[in-house]
Amino acid sequence: MSDAQLNVLNYALLALIYLFFARVLWAVWSEVRGPQLGRHPQPVGHARIDATNPGISAAPVPPVITKLPTRTRAKRGIPSRLVVLQPKVRKGAAYPIGMEITLGRATTCAIGLPDDTFASQLHTRVFRRDGEVWAEDLGSTNGTHVNGGRLTTAHMLSIGDRLQIGSTIFEAQ
Repeated sequence: MSDAQLNVLNYALLALIYLFFARVLWAVWSEVRGPQLGRHPQPVGHARIDATNPGISAAPVPPVITKLPTRTRAKRGIPSRLVVLQPKVRKGAAYPIGMEITLGRATTCAIGLPDDTFASQLHTRVFRRDGEVWAEDLGSTNGTHVNGGRLTTAHMLSIGDRLQIGSTIFEAQ
């Protein structure tokens, strides 16, 4: 083989190596970025109820959502429970909303999600304030989403709202 042919093969190999690394970086970025609108990964989840109810702050905080919701729902009433929609293995499991419940992978959470790799240890709290139900992200890595929008402050929940913690999606009923 001539030097020109070897140079072409070297450049082709170098291009393939760059494409491989670009694909690896894309896969890692997709995992770090977490769940996106319209996507619902399906890891196996587990949940349990605990009877811990710490104190609640008194003043309501206005909601701030950084993304627009993907769909609109007729909202009416105050929810009394959270029902699992995703993943399919936990679908239909219902959890009553007490004065305050926490959701996450920690064993101390009222609703435990130990198999959800996108959920943080203490991910979200759902609590009652002035007769209304609110959801608040607890500084989680992948964020808490209500109807597809990421929460930055506490957000009031209504019947029909969808609450996403990691890869687990609940509907407020």
